[in-house]
Amino acid sequence: MKNFSSIKRKTLSSIAVTASLALAASVAAIGTAHSAATVKVVITGTASCAKDATPTVVTITPKKGKTGSDETPGDEQSEQYTITLTGIPNNGTTATAKVTCLDDEGDVNTPKKKDVPIKKPANNSPLTLNIP
Repeated sequence: MKNFSSIKRKTLSSIAVTASLALAASVAAIGTAHSAATVKVVITGTASCAKDATPTVVTITPKKGKTGSDETPGDEQSEQYTITLTGIPNNGTTATAKVTCLDDEGDVNTPKKKDVPIKKPANNSPLTLNIP
C-alpha cells in the first residue's frame, strides 16, 4: 500500500509541476503580446501662461496608457518640459495636456487644457508638443 501511495504522490507532483509550467508560459506569452502592442513616447516642448503668470506643472493624460507630468522651474512665462508616457498603443491615442499656472500674487490659475493626438514618431525621436 505504501508503494501505491508513493506512486500516486509522484504522479500528482508531476501533474502540479506541468500545470504550473503551462500557466507560467501562458502568462509570459500574454505579457510579451501586451508589451509588443504598446510603446514609450517621449514628449518635449514648451508650456506658456498668460502675462504675469508662469507654468509650474505640465501633465499629459492619455486615454490609453499612463499619465505623465513634469514640474517646471516656474521662472518664465514660457518653460521647457519633458514627459515620458508608457503603455501608448502602437497606433496612438489622444491625450489631454494640462498646464497649471501660478500668477504673480501666488494664485494657481485654472489649468490650460488642450486635447492632442499622441503617437510615437517613426524615427523614434521625441514628439514635440508646444502648449501655448
